[in-house]
Amino acid sequence: MRFLPILAASSALVLCQCGTPSPPRCSILPRESRGESKVHLEQARQAWVSLGSGISGAERDAALLSYNHALARLVDRLHCGKGSVHEKAAAMGTTIDETHSLGAGIRVADLDALVPASSVSTKDVGERHVVTGLGVPLVGWKKTAEEGKPRWEFEPPTGIPLNLTAVLRFPAGKQPEWSFVYPGRAKTVKVGAKEMTMAADWSAPAALYWHMSDLDDLDLEKVFLPSRFSEETSLYVVAPYDPKRIPLVLVHGLNSSPGTFKKLYNELNREPWFRDHYQVWVYSYPTGNNWLYSAARFRQEMKKADDYARRHGPTDQWERMVIVAHSMGGVITHASLKKPGEAMYNAFDKRPLDQISTNKKTREAIQILTMYEPLQPPDRVVFLAAPHQGSPSADRFFSALLRRLIRLPKTLTVNLVDFTLNDLSSLATSGQSSSKGWFTSIGSLSPSYPAYQALKEVPFREGLKEHSIIGDRGRGDTPDSSDGIVPYWSSHLDGVESEKIVPFGHSVQACPECGQEVKRILELHLGEKAKRAR
Repeated sequence: MRFLPILAASSALVLCQCGTPSPPRCSILPRESRGESKVHLEQARQAWVSLGSGISGAERDAALLSYNHALARLVDRLHCGKGSVHEKAAAMGTTIDETHSLGAGIRVADLDALVPASSVSTKDVGERHVVTGLGVPLVGWKKTAEEGKPRWEFEPPTGIPLNLTAVLRFPAGKQPEWSFVYPGRAKTVKVGAKEMTMAADWSAPAALYWHMSDLDDLDLEKVFLPSRFSEETSLYVVAPYDPKRIPLVLVHGLNSSPGTFKKLYNELNREPWFRDHYQVWVYSYPTGNNWLYSAARFRQEMKKADDYARRHGPTDQWERMVIVAHSMGGVITHASLKKPGEAMYNAFDKRPLDQISTNKKTREAIQILTMYEPLQPPDRVVFLAAPHQGSPSADRFFSALLRRLIRLPKTLTVNLVDFTLNDLSSLATSGQSSSKGWFTSIGSLSPSYPAYQALKEVPFREGLKEHSIIGDRGRGDTPDSSDGIVPYWSSHLDGVESEKIVPFGHSVQACPECGQEVKRILELHLGEKAKRAR
């Protein structure tokens, strides 16, 4: 019974409840930043004046190093100890520029923490990507507003990190003034008559977010007890919505969360063209539910986002949306980009719908699940290791055992009425085998699940561009390959614009070659946008 230790460990993880972590705190000022603040202020002032005087070469480099060194010591004073940022700034004889919002109406006084980017570990997201220049990179942390208080739409749970760079200016006859600026918006700083590149850290904000976020906590619990997380099923934005940028929607797979894309996001975000032209959204959902149900929820959430975007137009960039979907998230996306007509319904039962049930809510639930309109947008989709025809792993003994442990939400088993998924599955097997497992995500990934045949029968929505990235574990044996979970015959789609085989297992989203291919596709997408504009 070798599976029992695994099951025991899984159960312990499932039942664990962990509190939301706190942003990095600093109660005691670091040794190198102690002493009189006026010493560091004077060092920064002299360097600022020198930089504005037009010096060049080695003198300029030395002045920039001196300014940033002094500024880092002063930033420690803003970060460490008790009191508000404004109180700490005033204590050292400086003031804070509050004339500009940091985003979504957030101002410096609204932040719950102001953290030096250098103090944030990026080991979980990959290589740290920085731009050297003037200023000290920071992460401003704003926790999510409490229930009943105003929130901006699609605000992520736990909170949001703001990518900032601190600059201390020395206006003549006035107190030194702090500015906290998003380096993607103001890429240079004017010092005297000179424009200087602003320093930036493009990895620390995402790393802090995933340290703080609960979207990637307890992935196993989201499989076995999805009802606990049904209310968190939603689209979330990484930064406040910008109608001038193309949405990139990331959809995760089974036993996973949006955090599965953290390394891919870090790799994309290093590119100026990506930061300038794309905005990231993530779809989070409990992965224990049957994917047919999760796909219906995905379409509902996408419709909410589409309505929001159209209220905050223009929508020309919104309609250029790209979806990147991994594993079961790829099946959810695949199903949502086709108009099944009656093919999906007929895969389960051939009788007319009105003969199945006289209950109006039951018929409506069936239509939501099986007879629906495809999503518009996106304009392009990238499938990562998606089991378009299911995975044989779902039929193995251990998977069958896990299916029995999954407890589904009442909204699925009661409000949609047992017929919508459970009875559809029973009808499809004609009573030849138990299909209770098809009610769950693992069961619905079986290649024998009837919905896959329906997906094969209908084409993708007109105008959609599709791409596939598939792992072969480095064996080079495609088309007889597998990523260890999904065989090539299931991941492969005929007629896609491109198919890339990468030497990696099922978690291709963490593969460097996958990152490069996603970049290529997104740059191609931008190029088509430019051609269309001419």
